[in-house]
Amino acid sequence: MRLSENRKVRGRFRIVAALAVIGSCCVCLAEHPDSAFQRIRERAPLIDHAAGLFRVNPAFLSAVIYTERTLNYDWTDRRYDAFWFEKLGLNSSIGFCQVKIKTAYFIEDQFTRPGASYYPGRRFSSLITLSQSKNELLRKITDDSLNILCAAAYLRMMLSRWADAGHPIDDRPDILGTLYSAGLYREDGSERKPNRKPKANAFGERVKRAVPLFLPLFGK
Repeated sequence: MRLSENRKVRGRFRIVAALAVIGSCCVCLAEHPDSAFQRIRERAPLIDHAAGLFRVNPAFLSAVIYTERTLNYDWTDRRYDAFWFEKLGLNSSIGFCQVKIKTAYFIEDQFTRPGASYYPGRRFSSLITLSQSKNELLRKITDDSLNILCAAAYLRMMLSRWADAGHPIDDRPDILGTLYSAGLYREDGSERKPNRKPKANAFGERVKRAVPLFLPLFGK
């Protein structure tokens, strides 16, 4: 290996090591509840708009965002971190709603592919477009308004899938929160299928408890 190449490798290693150290320190620093509530209140018009487009309860969406930020908020909320983490091949949570990069890919794929398991139907499919590059996708999810749209679209996918299966969860913020945090598929690739008696995880229970905080923001 030439000296210049060796220096490049060492440089990349130092960057990865530095990011790992900083990430390990910051990822545990969840946002303070008061700060999270204030930021959501400031963005209530964006949340209400996104919820209206995807026929999602805005208080449920707000409660999911609030719980995500007060439990899992990390430094990759910032624009420049998103591109670094993507280059390093890490599936980081990005943006205001802490949407994972792979989840954003999945949402776009399902919305733009009729017949997909989580295709929400023609009524909603035109609201999401397929990104033509990774950079385009990252630009979307680092923009607050588009990140919120992405989170609302994700909840719509869940609502449509469960309704089509005969088990509607329109009044179950705890189950929406559970699916948002745990994912629609397990690590072995099996789906968390709609069922008659779904159980909420700890994240979902916190979402349910947070809903009353946001009902006044939307006149509920």
